[in-house]
Parts: sequence; C-alpha cells; structure tokens
Amino acid sequence: MKAVVLVGGKGSRLRPITRTVPKAMVPLRNKPYIHYMVDSMRAAGLDGSVLSMGYLPDPIQRHFAGQDLDIFSIEYVVEHSPLGTAGGIKNAEGRLGDGPFVVTNGDVLTGLDLAEVVEAHRGSGALATITLTAVEDPTAYGLVEVDHELRVKKFVEKPGIDEIHTSLINAGVYVFEREVLDMIPAGREVSVEREIFPALQGMGKLGAYVSSSYWRDIGTPRSYLAASHDVLSGAVGRAPDFEYASIDPSVRVSKGVALLPPVCVAEGCEIGAGATVGSRTSIGRNCSVGEGATVEGSILFDGSRVEEGAIVRNSIVGPGAVVGGGAIVRGVSVLGAGCVVGKGNVLGEGIRVNPGGHLPEGCVTF
Repeated sequence: MKAVVLVGGKGSRLRPITRTVPKAMVPLRNKPYIHYMVDSMRAAGLDGSVLSMGYLPDPIQRHFAGQDLDIFSIEYVVEHSPLGTAGGIKNAEGRLGDGPFVVTNGDVLTGLDLAEVVEAHRGSGALATITLTAVEDPTAYGLVEVDHELRVKKFVEKPGIDEIHTSLINAGVYVFEREVLDMIPAGREVSVEREIFPALQGMGKLGAYVSSSYWRDIGTPRSYLAASHDVLSGAVGRAPDFEYASIDPSVRVSKGVALLPPVCVAEGCEIGAGATVGSRTSIGRNCSVGEGATVEGSILFDGSRVEEGAIVRNSIVGPGAVVGGGAIVRGVSVLGAGCVVGKGNVLGEGIRVNPGGHLPEGCVTF
C-alpha cells in the first residue's frame, strides 16, 4: 500500500517563510516536517509514498535524493496548474497500483498510527475513511458529525454556537479505495472536501476513524511554533535517541552561555559569551548568537544571525536573516529569508518582514 502526500500548496498562511521554503520543508527540531510524515508511513508498514507537488518542488526532491529509506519508495508528481486536493490525488493515480491507499494533507503533524486507520477502514465496507479528531474550539473549524456506525452523516462549515453538536474535525488523513479515483475528474481543480466527500457521504460510503492522538495543523506561525515546541519536548515524533538538549559537537559555545532544554542546536553554530538559548528553541545550521543575546521559544533557520545583545522570543527567523545588535523580535514575528532588522528596532504583535527586506537602525517600535 502507498500514500499520496499533498504538498502542492503555497503555504500562504506561513508567509514570508514559504516564499523561499516550501511548507513541507520547514524544520521541526532541525528536521524537515515532511520527514516526520515519511517516518510515520514507514512505521505503519506502507510500501512508499507519492508526493503530489506544485509550489517549490525542487527543495523537497533534493532533500530525499540519496536518503537511505530501506525499501520505502518516494515518487513525485508535479502539477503545472492548481488541481486542488482531489485533483492532486488524481494526478498521482498512475503511481498507486491496485487496492486502497492512504492520503494525507501536507500541513498536519500527528502521532496517529496509520496502521490502525488502515485496519479500521478494511473492516468498514466504506469507499473512504476520514480520520477525525476533537478540538477545544469547534467554531474555528468545519465539523463532522457521525452516526453510531461511524459513518459520516453531516458536514458543518465553521458553525455558530447554536450549531455545535460535535467537536470532531477533519484531521487530514484518509484511506481511499481505488474506486474513489473514478469519481475525480481529470485535468481540472477539484476539492476532496467540498466535492468528493459530500458525494461519498450521500452514498453512505464515507466512514470515520476517531483518533485521540496528537494532532496539530502547522500552517500558521503560531501553530508552527507550537508544533516546534512539542517536537522539542518529545510530545510527538520522538526518536529512540531523543535528547532534551541536542547540541551538535561542532557547535562553538563560549563562556557563560546558558543552554536551557528542551533545545536543539545544529552543526556549525556559534554562541557568544553570556548568551542565553532556550528553552523550546531550535537553531539551524551555521547560525550565530552574539554575545549577551537571548533566543527563547523560537526557530532560527539555517544561516541566520542574532547579534550582540539582541533578543528573539517566540518568533521565526528565516534563512540567512539578521537581527541586529540590541534589536528585539518577539510576539510571533516572522522574518523572511535574508532580511535585516537593524540595531535598536523592536518588532512584535506578529509583524512579518519579507525576504530581503531591510529595516534601518531604530526605525520600528511595534
């Protein structure tokens, strides 16, 4: 059995990071998100995956080139115009072989056991099984109501308070029988959520699997940071060699540095005297944290710099970006690739700086 992974979207909610980095490649504990998904498929005993791609496909293919995945195969299909979620699945049809297959959205981090979902589907008699998970705030999502036989009976789009009769939402992981592909028109944009699922529900052939496993949509800066914190703490994606403080041996750490776990610092980094790093911080390759600087609860992409006395809290610093001396970046702010925040600036409240942008010294207090 194979899986289709839908990674064709532009990741608009995560901009400006996704202007240069595909969403599937954003790091979690310095490993691309897509790798966690592949690991879960291998653990479930799947034979391989087909990555249905569109936007920025090359970095994903480069990442897996030469990777040792044993007998697990990775194939690629690239759409040249947007095909939607169902169209992206249809585009992978020729790579799937016979029988059922798994489908997963490319922006969901989960601890779900895929083997359990497949087993539940096989015994259900459904043409498709949709995985559901409960959320605390149902008003922020489309809800899915099921009957006592775990058949989907109703979809409710972003309900008002008086319309809430369930807290279950689509978790973005499905099992399809091959016949579902015949329901998807070829060569045009088709939505699995708005077109295919309602048709299957009307036929009484859409089953449900309710999961209490870890689940998070990583598609916004706030949820991406939360997912990073969870991976750093070992709540999800925990490997056998997991360490709360993972510091590559090549990292140069000066005197008086405080490294507060959970923290992960990749190879080639330099941390100046008296700096504080952590907790819940992930620092990519060849980054530098200057003397007396502080980085907490944040993600630094490869090659970024936090200069002397600067502070980065609960924010995302893109590849090669620079936070100048004494500057403050906080409050889920996001810096795009190669941008420069000059000395003395104060960024907060989710401010975003586009790739290559330059904020001169002391020009912003937010």
